[in-house]
Amino acid sequence: MIENRASTTVVREACRNALRRGFIAQAPHTSLDNKGYVGEISDNLITGVNLADFEGDLLQGDGSELRLKFRAVHSSSALAVNCFAPFRSKPNALSLPGGSSFTTFSFERKCPHGIRRQPPNLDLVAEGPGGVVAVESKCLEPLSPHVADFAPVYFTHITDERRETSWFAEMQRLAREPRTYRWLDAAQLIKHALGISYTFPSQPAVLLYIYWEPSDKDAFSIFAEHRAEIDRFAALIQGGGGPQFVSMSYPELWKLWERPGTPDWLRTHLARLRARYWVVASEEQVA
Repeated sequence: MIENRASTTVVREACRNALRRGFIAQAPHTSLDNKGYVGEISDNLITGVNLADFEGDLLQGDGSELRLKFRAVHSSSALAVNCFAPFRSKPNALSLPGGSSFTTFSFERKCPHGIRRQPPNLDLVAEGPGGVVAVESKCLEPLSPHVADFAPVYFTHITDERRETSWFAEMQRLAREPRTYRWLDAAQLIKHALGISYTFPSQPAVLLYIYWEPSDKDAFSIFAEHRAEIDRFAALIQGGGGPQFVSMSYPELWKLWERPGTPDWLRTHLARLRARYWVVASEEQVA
């Protein structure tokens, strides 16, 4: 395992460079700047993903995803689009923990939480007869420290049944102890959950947290620490009302999709995803 003394900045840069190598291997003739950004949005898409399948959704979202962030080879939004966009024309083929047989889904879905703050944007929201699965996608974000922060209106203006959930209780705890989680952005997940409950009050809902890891994740202690924080957070949240919380890595999701009977188009898509994103990071000098 890489020594713990390695700074998070160096580990993050090793992972960023690994993603750059994965991109270059798949698109050797596409130019990248020194920060890992492509010139055009379409340059950041794997084969089989079309701009028309998601452009309208991202233009409606917040955060200027299309203008800048989406063009990074390490973009969590681009990772979600590259993973899920081929299902856009066949949502019933999409299977996620907590749901299947979806009838529709959208990227960068706004889920208002009923207070005067910017509503949460979920990377993906899939809807079907069995309920809603809302996805929060992460790439390199868990490799930076987080401190929980909530505006006072979250405590004063949420007066409905959400106030009695474990999500609200954890928000109160994090307001007192904002450094409880270092790698997990628990505050963002809580805000997402509050938005999901408000937007879909009568439907079963799952908040699915999907995160990137390199193929050699065990070489870096930070990934085990992140998973431990997820488990600790989930134990406090589960069974206390609001959306169900489920977490998994992208490689775990791809393995879930690769079952006996998986159609050829999906097997091809999975091979492209792994070639692009399931990369080795410990080739970098991080000691």
